[in-house]
Amino acid sequence: MLATRVYTSLVKSQYLFLLREFVRRDFKGRYAGSALGFVWSFVQPLWSLLLFTFVFSVVLKISPIGERTDDFAVFLFCGLLPWMAIQEGISRSTTAITDNAQLVNKVSFPSELLVLSVVSAALLHQAIAAVVFMVVLALMGTFTVHALPILFVAIPLQLALTVGLGLLLAAVNVFVRDTSQIQGMVFTGWFYFTPIVYPLSLVPERFRIWLEFNPMTTLVTLYREAFLGGDLGFVAGTGRLAVVACAMCAFGWLVFHRLKPVFSDEI
Repeated sequence: MLATRVYTSLVKSQYLFLLREFVRRDFKGRYAGSALGFVWSFVQPLWSLLLFTFVFSVVLKISPIGERTDDFAVFLFCGLLPWMAIQEGISRSTTAITDNAQLVNKVSFPSELLVLSVVSAALLHQAIAAVVFMVVLALMGTFTVHALPILFVAIPLQLALTVGLGLLLAAVNVFVRDTSQIQGMVFTGWFYFTPIVYPLSLVPERFRIWLEFNPMTTLVTLYREAFLGGDLGFVAGTGRLAVVACAMCAFGWLVFHRLKPVFSDEI
């Protein structure tokens, strides 16, 4: 019994080492040979922020009515932070197995680490962007720390949702190679079905209930409460988000491990 526990702990530590190495390789490899290198990790979200701010704030003149800030760029970036990490994590997870056939074909290789590593790398990039964002808020004189503990609720739920969807789509993509294309189309619709570039108050009442059932709506709200000095009380929809995230994580893990034994036959 003791030997089994020791062996299990050794295996887990080995997996953690592999995960750390995969994340490190992904982070370094992404910017290898580029002129700006590490700087790209916050240039890209900055470009998205500027682009969406121009289109929706300057051209369409959407203002964050009923939100904790009158600055559209600040309002927008709070929503872009979790969205970019989830989109990157899931889109790269979808092809993680098929892109690494040489590793998956090794009998003892834990292929789920390929998904966990890209999700972790996306979360790391989000953390970098969040630090830059907090510095900007501090320079603007609007940064407060009292609501940041909300992130201790938001980030684990975000991670569970991303890992679950990532594992599910990675497994399905091995058998249905159109999955990555469909995923891209679905995410385009999901982005606009989430109040990221517009406040929920602008949505007509008859459609608002559908957006409230969207788990990303609650996640974006949690981020805005955290960065814009919201209350530490319960945010509406958090319980529903927790149920969806945990269920998706469990379902994705189950499907992945049911299909895992035949991955090598399909790729």
